[in-house]
Amino acid sequence: MRTILFSNGDTVTVKCLSCPLTSGIIQSNGGVITETEYFHAHQDAAYPIEGLIILASKRHIKSMDELSDIEKVDYIN
Repeated sequence: MRTILFSNGDTVTVKCLSCPLTSGIIQSNGGVITETEYFHAHQDAAYPIEGLIILASKRHIKSMDELSDIEKVDYIN
């Protein structure tokens, strides 16, 4: 577990920051930008840099080559 400090001063202790963000349990200051069945786009919760968007897979992967064919299509579209 690790504690993440959000830009607004709030903290959250999680094993994986992406899991509560993609499931809607917590929200970054910028909120959800867009969401598909397989991906979730949001502003970085800890370091909200203007123009920087995080595109997170909704499942744990170690590299892009682990994406299924349907996830690859969703990522591209």
